[in-house]
Order: sequence, then structure tokens, then C-alpha cells
Amino acid sequence: MAKTIPEELIKEIAAFGREVKRLQNNEIPEEKFKKFRLQQGVYGQRQKGVQMVRVKIPSGILNSEKLRALAEVIEDYSPPGKGHVTTRQDVQFHFVKLNDITSVLTKLAEAGLTTREACGNTVRNVTSCHLAGVCQTELFNVSPYAETVAYHLLRNPINQDLPRKFKISFSGCRSECGMAAIHDIGFIAESRAQNGMLEYGFRTYVGGGLGSSPRLAKLYSEFLPFEDILPTCEAILKIFDANGDRKTRSKARMKFVLEKWGIEKFKAEVAKEIANCTEMGKVYPPLRGVAVIPLPMSVTTPAVAVNKSAWPSHPPGHSDYEKWVRTNVTFGPKTASVQIKLTLGDITVEELRGLADIVDQFGPMEIRATHQQNFILHGIRPEVLLELYTALDQVGLSGSGAEKAVDVIACPGADSCQLALTSSMGVGAAIVDTFAKELPDYEDVDGLRIRISGCPNSCAHHHIAGIGLHGVAKKVNGKLAPHYQLHLGGGVNADTPALGRPKLKLPAKHVPQAVMEIVRIFRENRKPEELFNPFVARFGADAISTKLTRFTELPKPEAAPEFYRDYKAEADFHLDDLGPGECAGTMIDLIENYLRTSRQSLESAELELRRGQADQAITRMKDAILLSCRALLIPFGIESTDFAQILKEFQHKLVEQGILSERFEQFTKSLGQWADFVVGANDYLPLPLADLFLLECKEAYDQMDASMKLKKVAPVGVDEFPLNEGGLRGLLSVAVHLDLSGVACPMNFVKTKLQLEEMDAGQVLEVIIDDGAPKDNVPRSVESEGHKILDIAATPDGHYKLVIEKV
Repeated sequence: MAKTIPEELIKEIAAFGREVKRLQNNEIPEEKFKKFRLQQGVYGQRQKGVQMVRVKIPSGILNSEKLRALAEVIEDYSPPGKGHVTTRQDVQFHFVKLNDITSVLTKLAEAGLTTREACGNTVRNVTSCHLAGVCQTELFNVSPYAETVAYHLLRNPINQDLPRKFKISFSGCRSECGMAAIHDIGFIAESRAQNGMLEYGFRTYVGGGLGSSPRLAKLYSEFLPFEDILPTCEAILKIFDANGDRKTRSKARMKFVLEKWGIEKFKAEVAKEIANCTEMGKVYPPLRGVAVIPLPMSVTTPAVAVNKSAWPSHPPGHSDYEKWVRTNVTFGPKTASVQIKLTLGDITVEELRGLADIVDQFGPMEIRATHQQNFILHGIRPEVLLELYTALDQVGLSGSGAEKAVDVIACPGADSCQLALTSSMGVGAAIVDTFAKELPDYEDVDGLRIRISGCPNSCAHHHIAGIGLHGVAKKVNGKLAPHYQLHLGGGVNADTPALGRPKLKLPAKHVPQAVMEIVRIFRENRKPEELFNPFVARFGADAISTKLTRFTELPKPEAAPEFYRDYKAEADFHLDDLGPGECAGTMIDLIENYLRTSRQSLESAELELRRGQADQAITRMKDAILLSCRALLIPFGIESTDFAQILKEFQHKLVEQGILSERFEQFTKSLGQWADFVVGANDYLPLPLADLFLLECKEAYDQMDASMKLKKVAPVGVDEFPLNEGGLRGLLSVAVHLDLSGVACPMNFVKTKLQLEEMDAGQVLEVIIDDGAPKDNVPRSVESEGHKILDIAATPDGHYKLVIEKV
């Protein structure tokens, strides 16, 4: 049953439709539309004219209605007829026409689903353990906290234009299913004893991330109370927003800010930002789900044991069912959880609908997408387990081996992604087929996971797999051939996370047999009960690689041309259709960042003036003007930090050419006096003028056409400027500056009093006085006259600056 779509979403979807029309009418640049498109969760593809749509699903939590909505949208608008579960618990689908996107967004919204901020330089989907709420080793259910953070940051202004993507995860225990070690912020459930009781919170890590330069996260806090989650997330985002490298995409992630600063400086900056928000009275929404968590809880409360006798015995001789129970079912005290293994994360329309029917038939139950590109059902009753297996089997979803070696993880790769070098789905399917033939009994291959990415960006998390593979291009015998870089021994847990060690480059067509050889080496040389990663550490990644060297060789192209073609490809391997990164920094990103930071600087100037900090205010206003000027000079190919040059070029390119209204001609000339040091320290820029200047610069950008040309804009705001002949003096909060250094008591107070008598109520007087008796007596005397002391602060030369508001 379709839900009523909130008005906010209706407007958002309509705005997307308008932007599509503007793009098609050549009214806006493609780069500007791309930024808008990515914000709505819509990626371009390797194939022209079609898009990938990613649905953002916090913690992967779904229901039957949402499954049916996904099936309907995929059936109607995605020709392959299948969805793909991602390693961030999202669902995405491909080959959607641009003109169909508004219909897709509308149908998803009717089911309570959104694509907003699933892509682009935003906070991506907030993930959590797929067993949250039922796991026998978790401290508490982390899902409510993950959902609170996700929905608090969704459409949040601080999250709309980050230097690069940002990822947050939640784990319920130190087994680390949430993978905190590879996230920008990773929360792991923690407790501490306080007066014989348990207090719950989170052990928190920051600065993790994979990609071409992987980094493991560093410990930020051993214990973070629940009430500090949202303030900490916002503070870290603001710091990243202000300090991330926006010009160099490869260095734009938060891990590089942390690497440059070190953890101690990073923690100090976060604490400072949180203090600023506290000072301003910032209020955060209540955390969802806190009421359902038993706090406080006795330290001696025992864990609930699993009563396996409540579960029915397996029918004799039913080996497929028995294997499925062993590999896909997790038992709880009263109910079980069942993983539904999807081949390489793909699920068809028919399977989605069949799964929705099963959820309704055997409910109530919860269904989630998992980090492992599967689905999982929670709340299965003992008496229906065999019946559930039969129902899954009828819709083709009864495959065993969930989260085992045969459960291969792969990103979409070159089948659709612009950045991918190779078909990760193709080689993944070949490995799955090889295992089906040569590894029917896989349960003894303990602790081995295989992850495949089509490029170094690690969307499939190849760095944290026992066997990780990422696509590369390599020239052999004078001809390009698809290859994979092999990584060995990667994995995450709270205590010993490790990145896989890169070793050989393997030709794509040799990868399945090379993987099988690794399995054979493991089986023949492992110790009893030894898992795969400890085996790699003991036996040696180099020793394993030595045994694989025969798989690195290729025959001549004329003898075996298939080795020089990728999986699913008929033509020889090439990189001609490789595209740019969808989230790369662009000219548009730079302009918008300057304009946004310009507005923030002006808001800071207003705050400084209210505090009586005139010097800081004038610096902030100067920054605001400078940034708006720099933004509008970018389309002219001018990028400079020299104030005088910027103002000169701005006057010539924008004011004299009539792009901005002529009322700014005298204004920008006056601004130039700052650069030439003509204006004295007591001449200040009125805030209303700066505000109008910023508004008109923003309007000029909004009217920029598809060729990046700026057009003449109509005046914004008032028609007249109250700009005095004396330069930039006029509508300032700080009206008068009085230097009384060296003037003793009581004459310093007398002079201050006389000056205040000449001023209007509400105006601000700034007085420089000496330390000692003047600092102690003048403020007290001024207050006795009924005036308001806004601030008193030491100056670098040993005096004090007293800021007074006349009452």
C-alpha cells in the first residue's frame, strides 16, 4: 500500500525533474547537474545515457513492502531485471534512463525508501551488524543508534558538500561485524563498571578507509557515552569539511587529515568544536531506541543460553537441508536467523517478490541487507525452519555456504562502473562455477572469504579478505590483458585488524584455478583447527605466492586470444571506455565551496561583532568578500590568493563587464584600499553591504549557463547603498574606538563617559585601557552608569580592550 509522500520529498523529486529539463535544454553545465544528481543517489555509468540508482537503507533494514517496491521499480525501469546488494547494506540497480529517474524516486518514496545521499561527497549509508539485536555476543542492539545517526545526518546542511565521501558504522561487539577499522567513524559497543552497575556506550575509532591508499582507523575514545554520539559526529564532520583537501581527490578523505595532524591534535580540535556548539546552545534530537535498552544493568546479569533442544532435528538423509542449516542458520534462545546467500550480491525481480511473500508468510520477522551482499531474516520460529527452507528453495534462494569461501563478494566492476578496469562480476562468476565443480565440500576451508574489486578503490573491500583481488591492466607480449592484483591475509576485528598483503598479479583467466590452488595449499599445510588468516601469517604470503608463479604466465595473443579478453567480452581488452570518477572534485565543486565558505565567514563576522571582537570581525568579512570574488573568477580561469590581484580582476571581469550591478563599482574600488593599506584601522565594512555583495555573487553563479559563462544579473536586495564618502565606514556595530592607553584613573573613565554621551543607544564603543587599576575600575564604573560590558580582553601589547554597548 503506497504511503503519502512528505511534502519535502515531493518538492525534492520535482526539483530533480526540473534540473533534468534544464540539463537537456543546455541551461546548466553537465558538471553542475552531476553534483545535484549524485546528491540524489544517481550515478552515471560506463554506458552513455543510462544511470545507476542506489537506495540508501540505514542498517540494511527492510520489510516486505519495501522489497516489493524495489522489485516493481527494477522491473519497470532497470532492463537487467535485477538488484545488487552492496557492501554498505544498500540496494542498487542499473541502466535506468535519466527521464525515468523522477518516477523511480517517487515509487521508492511511496514505500518509505530514499536514494538521497547514497552517492557523492556526503555521509554514505550508516551501517551496523546484520545480527544486531539477536547476536549472542553483542553487548546491546546498536541498530537504534545507527538509525538515529543516519536520519539525523540525512539532508543535514553539514553533510551536503564534504571534501569526499564519509562512512560511519556500528558494531555490537569486538567480533566487529560492522568493520569499524575501515570507517571514517567506527563505533563498537562498550561497557564500563560504575558503582557496581554497567554503563553502556561506544569504543570509537576514526580515520579508517580503503581505496588506493588504505588506512586502518585509530582509537579516538575508549568510551563514548550515548549522549555524545551526535555531537561527536557533527564535530568531526565540520572539521573534515573545513580541513579536507578539496583539490587533490586522492588525498581528500578524512584519513589524510588525521594522518597530517596526528590523533592528539585531531581529538583536541574535535573537543574545541563540541565546546563551540555547547556554547551556542546546540540541542540534539533524542536517541532512538534508548528506552528499550536495559540501562543501567547489573554487572552480574548472566547471558541467556541457547537451548538447542528447542530446535527440531534434521531429517535423515536430507544433506542439502543439513548443510544449509550448518552454514546459513544462526541459533538464538528462542528464534533463529537465516542468511539468504545471493550469488555475487545479485537478486532478480522474481526472487525479490518471492522473498517478500516469504517474509509475510513466516512473519513477523525482520529482514536486512548485509555487508556480505546477502539478506538475513531474524525471528524464525523453530517449528517452521524446514518449511522456510522449502519455500526459499522454490524461489531459488536456498543456496548454502553463506559467509563461507564459496560466498564470493564482488562489486559491479567494468560491467557498468566508469572507474573499473576489469569485470569483477565476470571473474567472480568464474570462481563460483569453479568452486561448484571442484569444491563441493567447502566447510573445512575455515575463515576464508574472497572479495573482488574491479579497480583499486576497494568497493568490494578486497583489502580485508583472506583472498582479495582488484583489477589492473598489464601489458604482456606487447598486448594489454586483464589482470588481478592478489592480496592475502586481510581481515577486521576489534583487536587485530589487518590489511591483506599485495603479492602477484594474476591474468584474469587464470584467477579461478589460482584461487583453487590457494585452497589446496591451505588444506594440505594447515594445522588442526587453524583458520585461513593465521595460516597465511604462519606459512607465509611469500611462500604461497611462490607456488602460484605458473599462473602468472600467458600464451602468445595469436595462440590464445581469449586470455587478452575480459570475461563477458568479445573484443580485445582495452581501457577506451574508462571514465572519470563520479565524485571527483570539479570546477563546480570549487566554486560552490568558495561561495558556501564565504557565507560561513560572514556569519562568523556577525558573531564576532556581537561579541565585540572588531578585529576578528573585519578579518572574517574580508575573507567572505575574498572567497566570493575568487568563486566568480574561476570560470575565467583565474585562481589566486593575492587580495589585490583578486579585486583588480574582479572589478575588470565582473563589475566593468556588467555581470554584477553597477552599484558595486564604487564598492569594489573601496575594497581595494584594504589591499593597498590606504584604509585605516578604524574604517570598517558595513555588514549589510557585504551581505548584499555575497547574495549577488551567488545569484550570478546560479544563472551560469551550460558553457560556464556568467550572465548579467538583476540587483539583489535594496537599491541604494549607504556608503559614506570616507570609504568603508558606516553601518558598523563597533561605532567608535577610543585609545586611552597611558591615561590614569579617573580621567580614563571620564573620557569614556563623555564619549558614550555622544553615542546613540545600541552603539558599541571599543576602549583601550591599561592593566592594573584601569582594568579593574573602568568596567565597574561603566556598569554603574547602566551600560553593558560586552567583552574585556588582553591585547598583544599588554593593554586591555574593553567593549561597551551604550544602553
